[in-house]
Formats: sequence, structure tokens, C-alpha cells
Amino acid sequence: MSKFIKNPGKGDQYQNDHRLIQAYKEATNLDEDGLEALCPSYIELSEISTRYQDQKLIGKGGVKEVYRTFDNRTRRSVAMARLREDRGPEFYDLFVNEAWLTSSLNHPNIISIHDVGIDSSGHPFFTMALKGNTTLAKLITSNDQDRNILLRIFLKICEAVAYAHSQEIIHLDLKPDNIQTDTFGEVLVCDWGLGKIISDEDDNSLTAPTDHLDNMTLVGQIKGSPGYMAPEQIESGADKDHRTDIFSLGCILHAILTGEPPFKGDLHSRIEATSQGDVTDPCESFSDLKIPPSLGAVTLKALANAPDDRYQSVSEFKNDVQRYLEGFSTNAEETNFLREASLFITRNRTPVVIGFLSLILLTVLSTLFIQKVDFLHQSVLHESQLAGQYANEANTANEQHLETLSKSKKQRIALSKSLMSSVKNLKNKGIFDTPMKSVREALALAELSLALNPKSKSAKYQLFTLNLIQLNFEEALAYPIPEDHSRHGYMSFAEAFPDFNYHRQERPPLDQLCQFIEKARELDPSHSPLIERIISYDSAVRPSKESYHDVILELVKYLNPDNPEIELEMLPQELEMILRTAKAIKLIADPVDSDECVLRYLNLRSLTVESPEKIDLHQFNGLAIQKLDLSGCASLKIGKPLSLPSLDTVIINSQTPSKEKLRRWIQSSGNFKIIEVDR
Repeated sequence: MSKFIKNPGKGDQYQNDHRLIQAYKEATNLDEDGLEALCPSYIELSEISTRYQDQKLIGKGGVKEVYRTFDNRTRRSVAMARLREDRGPEFYDLFVNEAWLTSSLNHPNIISIHDVGIDSSGHPFFTMALKGNTTLAKLITSNDQDRNILLRIFLKICEAVAYAHSQEIIHLDLKPDNIQTDTFGEVLVCDWGLGKIISDEDDNSLTAPTDHLDNMTLVGQIKGSPGYMAPEQIESGADKDHRTDIFSLGCILHAILTGEPPFKGDLHSRIEATSQGDVTDPCESFSDLKIPPSLGAVTLKALANAPDDRYQSVSEFKNDVQRYLEGFSTNAEETNFLREASLFITRNRTPVVIGFLSLILLTVLSTLFIQKVDFLHQSVLHESQLAGQYANEANTANEQHLETLSKSKKQRIALSKSLMSSVKNLKNKGIFDTPMKSVREALALAELSLALNPKSKSAKYQLFTLNLIQLNFEEALAYPIPEDHSRHGYMSFAEAFPDFNYHRQERPPLDQLCQFIEKARELDPSHSPLIERIISYDSAVRPSKESYHDVILELVKYLNPDNPEIELEMLPQELEMILRTAKAIKLIADPVDSDECVLRYLNLRSLTVESPEKIDLHQFNGLAIQKLDLSGCASLKIGKPLSLPSLDTVIINSQTPSKEKLRRWIQSSGNFKIIEVDR
């Protein structure tokens, strides 16, 4: 230890200061009592000898038992899976491999593994998140859940399985009992004990040598649950791939719609019916439930006996169910004009009702107008026969005719303006909450407004921008913006890519979308609200967002044209992003209508920010992250409250604002911890 001391005549130099040396020794060579006084939590952690205690049985299966237990080290309740006492060493690898395979999957709708180990008796165990108040099976049998709520749970199941398939892993035991749910919408796919890596050549490498277990899951020659298995799981030696899980998802959808799996009866009957592909149309078998034919067709396609006749990906299956929920026809059903027309009216009920009422209004006005004109014509004819003695009354009648015509026109213009108000609200506000629905309804209203008033500049402008948001520049250019309009600059975006003709069912490749945003930054970097609306719509309709962080990086660069040193490093397995910037950064594109961070279009659990400049904390408003690491930031600015609803952990350094200030300004749904580290 040294201290800067001035020595007269010798210049400035460093010399040892024995007082500092003594203080350092006292701080680093504490006895047991001193150490306990300085860091009691550390001492308490070091003295924990029993990690898990208070075990309470909450579930039992064919291979394992699940207990609720308290983890003394992390101070939280967890679920502990233990091998059943009557299962010998031949089950050890099956159990351990389930833990390893599940821990390799990192997705919000897949159960997370905390710890894997061997207990004092030599039996394997693993701990996992203790979540889910019930199972999908219980929700189905309760008969008090709205069908659409169950279908939205099904979509989350599909997202989890699609993610697992992207990691080359199939589940092979999907059923309602293996889906945990709770009252806050959380959905977790559990029990990956029969899962396998698709590239594995040995299909039985993780399989224990047993037959019929008491949870009605079969392993050995047959892997799966009777009633929810695909035919190839019964056929010896048959190939099993991602389409095997799609069949099981079809069985789950059948149970959601009817309350029962497609195959019933005793064990032998279910296996026999599965092998023969004996599936009936749920719309006919359960006619009293009024199952929509579109969902019946989706179910039958997923339950096709031959894998080639099923959906070829979980995303394709999910998108068809999503189409039903959004009011569109599904790809699995056979539609006709009347069916499509009916769905259009259902999807656009508000615009259709307004249009219908407008048509009635126009019809009534036209009828009254015609009657009035006929009456005036007869009056004028009668008066002309009187040799002009009532010429003044004829002139009055003509003026009334012109006045009636003028009123009709004013009413149409007034209705057109009223519709435009709804269009603006949908485009400016709804685009961030329900992008597809808002754009669809706004287009219908804008087209109706233009039909009522063909000269409406406002309607033409809204049609231009709505097509711009969809990246349908070819259609947008049919409504050019006049040069004197304040948003004439939008024209340069469309004119730079005039061949863009994209819509909901067809999206541009990611590299092309990145090129557009880069070109937009060169043309005019002042239209960030429009660019964010384009991204909001694209991220909602794009079926897969793999590598979507490249698009978001271009969006961030658009928001920060004077900051060339911006990096976004994505760690997809951990759902973590590292943001590096050499300057203060802007991450909110539209502070008026959105006021949320543009990184929210990515599925993130953790965000790490590194910057030598001051970072405005409000730029992260609206992110659904669990961890925010700000320890790499030189300093932080907190100007107004921000919402981080899922926040669990904040990491700061000694130069950032106080913990009390952070807790006062950050709004979260629960208590989050703040960790301070040395910088």
C-alpha cells in the first residue's frame, strides 16, 4: 500500500504509508467473528450442508416421482424428480438422459432444469422450475374453458415443439397430461423422458427395457402413450421424425375440441385403432359440440395415417390454427366463394356494418332525392303549361333540387371523414397491439372512405401508408403523395423498391428487408415511426423469426445514423443479447404512439449493455426481459419511469444510480434483485 507524499527538496514521489498497510491487514485477515459480522450471508451459505429439504410428493409416474422441495442455497421452492424406489439401475440412464435432453432446450414454453445430481443413496435426481397450477388435461375435462383460450394454449405448445424440432429433438410422448398451465397464461411442455435426437441412429439408445408402466406410457418396443401415439410408434422398425410429434399434436387438438382423444377403449383397442388409422371426423362424431368444419379439417390432416399426408412442420400446423383464430380459412379445408365471403364479413364486422349502414343511408337519400326530383319535375311541367305565370316558383323548385343534391354530397363527405378517424387510430395505435387485424380493418375502412369521397386526399394518403407498412410498394404507388404534403418523403422509400409486392402470406427474405432499411436510412433517417410500423407488421406475420436480430440491428442503426459503432450479438440458445455502442443510443422509434424499446420484437430473456457513454434507461421501456446487465455502462440516466414487467435481476456497477433510485423508477410485476459489481 502506498500514498502520494510530497518530500521537500526531493520532488513528488510515492512512499509507503504504514497506516494504510495496517488497515488493509485488518480488513483481509478477519477472524471468524469479524468475518461473520462483515458478510453474514456468505457465512450462512458456506454452512449449508443439506441443500434440499421439506420434500412433499406432488406427482407420480411410471419411472419417476416428483416432489416439492425447498432449495436452501437459492432460497426458493423447486420441483425435484427422483427415480422411483422400485426402478433399478436399468432405468438410471433413461432418467439422466431425460434431464440432460430437457436442459439442452431453452424456450419459455419448455420446463427448465436447475440441477442434476446423485443423492446420498446413489439414485439420480434433477430439479426443475416449480410452475403450473394444473395441466391441460384437467382444463379439458373441466369443461369450463372457452375453446379459443384452449386453442391459444395449443399455439404455445406448438411453438415449444417447433423450437425443439429446430434443435433436432422430438418429444414422442406429447399428451395433455404432459402440459403444465397456470392462471397467468404460462404453458410448459414437460416429461421429455422418451425424447430423442432425430440424428440418433439407435432409436432405443435412451430406452429402458420395460413394457407397460402405470402412467400408461409405453417404452421399449413401443414408445409413447396409447391414444396419443402415431401409427409409426407402434409399427416395429418404422422411422419416427418430427411428423410423429405432429400426429400427437393432432390428438391433443382433437381432445381440446371434443374433450376426448381420437382413440378410446382399453389398451388393446387403442393400439389397434392407432395402427389402422381409424380416425373419424370430429365434426360428425361430436355434432352436438358444433365444432367448426375448418378445425375438423385441420385435425384430420394432422391425424393422417401416412406421415407424408400430415402437416410437414409444426409451424405449418400452428399457422393453420392461427388462421382460424384470426377469422381466415385454413389450408386444410376446402373453401368456396360463399365461405370466404362469410369469413370476410366476420373478420371485418365493424367496417362491413358501417358500409352496410352507409349503403342504406345512400339508398334512402337517393330514393328521397329521386322522388323529390320527380315531384319538382311534375311541378315545373305543370307550371310551364300555365304560360309562365308561376315562373318564380319553378326557380325556387330548381334551387331546392340543387340544395338536396348538395346535402347528399356533404353527408357522404362527412361519413368519409368519420371513417378516416378510425383508420388513423388503427394505424397509429392498434398497429403495435394487433398488427394484422389493425392493418386489415384500416384498409377496409380507407377503401370505403375513398368510395364515398373519391377526391379524399386523406383516404389516398392512408391507403399509401398502409400498403407501405405491408411492403406492398407496387400498390402504394397507385396513390402517390403530392409534393406539397408533409409526408412526401415517404415516396422515396417506395420509389427505391418499386417491385416490392409483398402481403401477409408472402414476406421478403431477411436480407432484402435489411437492404430496404439500410437504403431508407440513406434516403431519409427522420421517419422512424413508419419504419417501426413496418417492422411491427412484418414480425407479426412472418412465420419464422430466425436471425431476425439482423433486421433489428438495421432498425437500431436507422434510429442512430450518427453512431456507426453499434453491435448486436445474439446468443439464441440462452435467448440473450449483448448490445455494444460507442455513443449514447436511441432505442425508441415512436415516443408518441409506442414509447417502447424496439428490441421487444426479439424473444429475449437477458440483455447486456456495454457503453463508455451515458445510457438513458428509459430506452429499454417495455422489454419482457428477466435480466438486465448494465455493469458495462459508464453511467446511466433515469429521466422517467420505465416498465420491465418480467424483470428478475439488474446488474449495475458502482458508478450507476443508487439501488433505491432504480427501484423507484423501474416498474416490474414482482420484486427484482439488484446486484452491484466492481467496474
